[in-house]
Amino acid sequence: MFSGQTLSGWDTPGHIVLAKEFAKLIQTGSAAGWSDVWFGGFPIFYFYPPFYYLFVYSLHLLLSINIESAFSISVFITILLLFTAIYSFAKQFLWSIYPKYVRVILGLSSVLFYFNYAGEGLQGTSIVGIVEGTVISSFAHSLILFALVSLDKYRKKIYIPYLVLFVGLTSIIFYTHLLSSVFYSLMLLLYCFEYRHFFFQNIKVFSFSLVTVFFLIFPVVYNYVSFSEYTSGVFYGYSYPPLLSILGKDVYDSALRAYSNGENLTLVYIVELFSSGRWLSLAALLLLIFHFRKFHSSPRSKFISSILLVFFWLSLDYSLGYIFPNLKIHNYRAFDCFFISFSILFSLSIRTIAGNGKNRLPFFSTIFVVLMIEFYIFINFNPTKYQEYRSPIWHSARSSEELKLYQKLADRLSSLPKGTLVQPEIIRSKSMFGTPHFWLPLLYEAGVRNNLGLTVESSYYSTLVFNWQEFGFANSFRWGTDVDWRENLILHAKRNPDSGYYLDFLLRSGVTHLVGYSPQFHEYIDLHKQRLEIIGSEYPFFITKILPNANLKSIKPIGLIHTELLNSQSEYRYRDFLKISNLLQMYLVNLGYHTKVLKITKKQLDQFETIVPSFSAFILISKEGGLGDESWNQNLKSKKIPSAIIRESQLLLDNQSLPIQTLSELLESTIEIPKSALSQSMPQSYFEERKSDLGEILLDDTGKEYLFVTEENGKYSDGMFASLPSLTGKIYLWGMIISFVFLLSGVFLTKIPYFSFSKTK
Repeated sequence: MFSGQTLSGWDTPGHIVLAKEFAKLIQTGSAAGWSDVWFGGFPIFYFYPPFYYLFVYSLHLLLSINIESAFSISVFITILLLFTAIYSFAKQFLWSIYPKYVRVILGLSSVLFYFNYAGEGLQGTSIVGIVEGTVISSFAHSLILFALVSLDKYRKKIYIPYLVLFVGLTSIIFYTHLLSSVFYSLMLLLYCFEYRHFFFQNIKVFSFSLVTVFFLIFPVVYNYVSFSEYTSGVFYGYSYPPLLSILGKDVYDSALRAYSNGENLTLVYIVELFSSGRWLSLAALLLLIFHFRKFHSSPRSKFISSILLVFFWLSLDYSLGYIFPNLKIHNYRAFDCFFISFSILFSLSIRTIAGNGKNRLPFFSTIFVVLMIEFYIFINFNPTKYQEYRSPIWHSARSSEELKLYQKLADRLSSLPKGTLVQPEIIRSKSMFGTPHFWLPLLYEAGVRNNLGLTVESSYYSTLVFNWQEFGFANSFRWGTDVDWRENLILHAKRNPDSGYYLDFLLRSGVTHLVGYSPQFHEYIDLHKQRLEIIGSEYPFFITKILPNANLKSIKPIGLIHTELLNSQSEYRYRDFLKISNLLQMYLVNLGYHTKVLKITKKQLDQFETIVPSFSAFILISKEGGLGDESWNQNLKSKKIPSAIIRESQLLLDNQSLPIQTLSELLESTIEIPKSALSQSMPQSYFEERKSDLGEILLDDTGKEYLFVTEENGKYSDGMFASLPSLTGKIYLWGMIISFVFLLSGVFLTKIPYFSFSKTK
């Protein structure tokens, strides 16, 4: 971690890119803005709070080291913080009544038990999760434990500095990790319920604290409430369920390898369980089962046992992620919270069965054996090798041939025109060239734009990509998506294996190049050799340029108007528009048209007469149909404006005849335009905060922005661009800084008594 080089890991390279982007952003006095490094241009740090990157940037400045070194050191500091936080939390709630040496022994036992966790590392628990790059959630969990400790100290001592520290820590948690903030809020609710009488007695103080916290975190809350519809959640339980193992996945993996060689799976598993020392996890489970009733009825341990129950439920139940998709409740992060509380209660179980009294084991002998087993597991368990990396250092984990290929590929990509939007092939693999987190730094270093990005702040564009990849790229790794529309698209597709639907979608998105290496990618190139021109190769990689479909007739954009806009002035929901417009595009391509479908808002409706010449036709999408819809449609037709009404149900049913007939009649007299007329320079993701003085920004069917200029105002030039208001990012930065000042003030004020000679105790 002190080598100054990039660490291995699934998420790690992507986080380093974000840390570099934050370093650029903060130099402008902002903490949230826009970045071209993902999704062809997308908001950055609007939905994924950046305090951890501020921490990395601070290390970068204070120690005069590069971002890679600063990030690696921040990982080391996070592990120390988590160690200290688990000990402090357990000491505050459980072990304060014991002598110091007992507290230290029990604390070390809990921390080692937690750090020895061996489960699915990609799912982010303990050290294996940190190795894979989920360090930010671990950092947030340490802050959560410290915040609960400071709150409990205030309850016991009624000393205001602890409340100041609690307010600062709470605010920083919201600026660090959104999902951890949700979990923290649940823990606070449990705490408030457990000590409800105390809270009711001090309602004024806590109301003032709550208002202060809300004021400090308002930028985070505002961004989430206002713009979360533009992000796509990930349903891990559906797409790739993890193995969340208390007993140790490493034991199971060893037994499974032996089973593949013809050995008895159960016998090998039992032998491996005892020889590795993992039987201690089984003992911990049994101890908790037989002591849980006692723990949950004890005032000291009831709060921690409640946390264990709630987060055990969240780690098993995926439904909340569907009910509240924008909260992105990932079960494996809930499991991490559960496992921390499980580790603490394990040590309490040891203290319960060992000590003075009849029918008890000798305390020192028992805890000594437990600690020796935990140390044995800790020394022998290598999280890096367990996660199948040859080295903790990214470069050292790669062969010289892989590194040469990486550099050659970067050179090839850097030779593409500046601003080129590239679609990489994403495969879920721990090999060097798998994962979206491999491509992000590679394309970043090459100076070209990445059409995809990270799951931490996913655009709905990744959802669209996934759905259209069903045509030729079904082997791609599903990530960053929460809606599956493939069935509807396939239902309305022509049974033509060489349809090129995916390529047409990419061209509409502004993507000009594809890069990939899998056998399926090679087959796809052969299948579409007339549409894909190979412009560079570093075997097995091919860089291809996407050529237009010569069989499609290009026409002016089609305006999509939801009838609710006419009847109740309510705007078409972002996700609903994307779904319906993409189903329409399937029909349009089948009919031989290349165009864009644009969302018409109230603003365009108010100046409807001026925008009409820029559209080939207008389609009214209706849920039920009504007299008002028909009259509006007839009014357009009376003015010789091509228009039609299509019900949503007609697009979703397996009945293509009616929509095809309607669209065919609507567009039969449209005039063809040059294909280049529909393309825009440097296409970016649509985000309503972005504004341009040179025209209106409309949402198109690919989730990208379409800079619209009426004919009377002239054509736009390649120099036109949109921008975000800088004030939002500046307020965000100041909110973080003030919250951090609260935290530092709380730390300072709570430590003053240690330097007071009047309190020698």
